[in-house]
Amino acid sequence: MRSPDEGLQKQQATQQFSGVQILRFAAAILVVVMHITQAISIHISGTGPTHYWADGSAGVDIFFVISGFVMAMSTSALPSSGAARAAAAWVFMRRRLLRIAPLYWFYTLLKVALLLAVPTLASRASVEPGHLMASLLFIPAVSPWGLVLPTLPVGWTLNFEMLFYAVFAAAIALGAPRIRFCLLVFLLVFLAGRYVPNSVVLGFYAQSIVFEFILGVCIAYAFLNFRRPSPGVGLIVAAIGVAFMFVPDWGHSMDRFTTWGCGAALIVLGSVWLEPWTLRAPLSSRLSFLGDASYSIYLSHTFVVPAGVLALKKLGVQDNLLIVLAVGLAVVVAGCISYVWLERPMTTFFKRALSRTPGPSTKLQESKT
Repeated sequence: MRSPDEGLQKQQATQQFSGVQILRFAAAILVVVMHITQAISIHISGTGPTHYWADGSAGVDIFFVISGFVMAMSTSALPSSGAARAAAAWVFMRRRLLRIAPLYWFYTLLKVALLLAVPTLASRASVEPGHLMASLLFIPAVSPWGLVLPTLPVGWTLNFEMLFYAVFAAAIALGAPRIRFCLLVFLLVFLAGRYVPNSVVLGFYAQSIVFEFILGVCIAYAFLNFRRPSPGVGLIVAAIGVAFMFVPDWGHSMDRFTTWGCGAALIVLGSVWLEPWTLRAPLSSRLSFLGDASYSIYLSHTFVVPAGVLALKKLGVQDNLLIVLAVGLAVVVAGCISYVWLERPMTTFFKRALSRTPGPSTKLQESKT
C-alpha cells in the first residue's frame, strides 16, 4: 500500500537507521574474525591458510545488501528533470568516491611502503606498478601472486562497490527505475563474463554476489512504499536470516546470492523493521558509532590482525579463543582511532577542497543526498 504522505517519505529517506549502522559493525567483525582464524592457522597451529572460519566472509554479503539499501534510501527524493538528474548523479558519484577512495588509497599505499621496506612481511605479495595503478583505480587485475586481487586484498569488495555506484549513478542520470536498470546492467555483465572468458574484468564481475546490491535496493523500495510490520516481526525475520546464513553447511561450491545473499537480505530487512526497538536500546548510539567506524575497521584490520597474532605468539599465548578476543578488541580500537583521526578528517578535507566553488544545482543536490 503506497504511502500518500510525500513529506513523510522524504523524511524517511533521510533518516538514520541505527540498526543498519550496528549491522555494519557486526558485518565487519565477521570478516575480522575470519581473518584472525586464518592467521591463527598460519602462525599458531600451522595448519595453513586454507583452514579457517570461512563463514565470516558472509559479512561481505551483509555489507553489499546494506549498501544497496542505503544508496536507494539516500537518493529516493532526487529531482526528476533532466539537467537536475545529471547534476544529482554527479554529486552522488563524487560523494561515494570521497567516502571510499581516500582511506582505501591510504591503506593501499601504506601496504606498498611496508612491502618495500620489509619485503618479508608478506610471503606471497609484491608490488608491480601496473597492478598497483589498477588497484588504486578499482579495476580488477591479476596480481603478481596470480590471483585477481588488488594490492590490499580486502579491496576486492570495493571493486564491486564501485561498479554498483557507477550503474546506480547512471540510473539516476537517466531517470530510469533503479531496480530494473541495475538488474538489466548486472545481467548483461553477468552474461558477458560467461561469453568472454578471457576478460579478467568481466570474469571478476560475472559473479552472482553483484546482485546482492539489488536486494538492498528492493528493501528500500518496500520500506518507502508499503506498510511496515511490528518490530517483533522484524526480530523473527532477522533471526531466520541468521539461521539461514550460518546453520547449514553450504560448502565452498555454494552460490553466494541464493545462500548468504538471501540470508543477508533477511537480516537487513529485519533490522530495518526492528528500528523502533533499536532506537530505544541503551547502547544504541555507542554501537552506531562503531558502525560509523566499520569502514576503517575493515581496511585497517589487515594490518592489525597479523601483527596481533604474531605478538601473542611471541608471548606464548596458545588459546585460540583468547587470541580471537584480544586481537578482535585491538582491531576495534585501531579502527576507531583510524576513523576519528584519519578517515573523518580526511573525508572532511577532501569534501571542502572539492566543494569550494560548486554550481547552484550542485549545492542543491549536496544538501539532499
